[in-house]
Amino acid sequence: MKIYSGTSNPKLAAEIHQQLNSTFDISESSFKSLKIEKFSDGEILPCFRESIRDEDVFFINSTNSSDSIIETLLVIDAAKRSGCRSFTLVAPYQSYSRQDKTDHLRSSIGSKMLADILEKAGVTRVMTIDLHASAIQGFYNIPVIHLNGNKIFIDYFKSLNLENICIVAPDQGAVKRASDFCKAFPDATFAMINKKRIKPNEVHSMELVGDVSGKNVIVVDDMADTMGTMKKAAELLTSSGASSVRCVATHGILSGPALENLKTSKIHELIVSDTIESTYDKSKEISKKLNVISCASLIAKSITAIYQKKSIHELNVV
Repeated sequence: MKIYSGTSNPKLAAEIHQQLNSTFDISESSFKSLKIEKFSDGEILPCFRESIRDEDVFFINSTNSSDSIIETLLVIDAAKRSGCRSFTLVAPYQSYSRQDKTDHLRSSIGSKMLADILEKAGVTRVMTIDLHASAIQGFYNIPVIHLNGNKIFIDYFKSLNLENICIVAPDQGAVKRASDFCKAFPDATFAMINKKRIKPNEVHSMELVGDVSGKNVIVVDDMADTMGTMKKAAELLTSSGASSVRCVATHGILSGPALENLKTSKIHELIVSDTIESTYDKSKEISKKLNVISCASLIAKSITAIYQKKSIHELNVV
């Protein structure tokens, strides 16, 4: 087995490598033998500095930008041309998962197109965490290891020893994810927000379905992008009597006005994982509200199970 990292998640990849090294003795020099260079015009050139013939390659790289997608495709091509036995793409965050159907007339289905491109390039298997729509797994004709992001956060919330917990789904699409999260807290109640969106990243109206009065609310979603929705949700929940509002999102995209929205919101704490590497300035105002929990253990255990031909079912059950 060979483990390599792209440029989108180097810190996460190093942590995963460290955990796998204790089991498989993967040397640091081997982990770093994939060189990804860039020409001055931005052109990407990956090159393996060791033989990978007949090896099972695991490549860790979130496809959270156009450059990271092209980088991933070029690495796949380089690995296949070098004679690897299999190529597993470990993409903690798989982009374009919000484009799983044609919501608009004459629009693309980005997640289907990305699946087709990855398969054509030669991927053997894809491992990812919390696709925005789980049905995207059906776009692939290869195995998709779809990990449950809730597993990353449950121990943290249990350590808080919160009472009167209410788990809230911020929209209809998050109901299953939030209800699965609720299973870890038998005494918790459940509520949801009915959201009407007029265009991407802009919500027209919200209404609360359920009672949050006197509750410590945990809003469960798969991604935190501009934080506009979560900010409005926190205002609605607070005005409805919630004692505190914490938000959990597997993917901390945090684009555009996200950090300003978080800072000025009623949110007590936002908890995300490191599927996307943070590039924000860690100011005191933000660090008090933003908590990043590593997904390295979940991924390392899953890679180990795959390589040892064991089931990963227990890793996915809340």
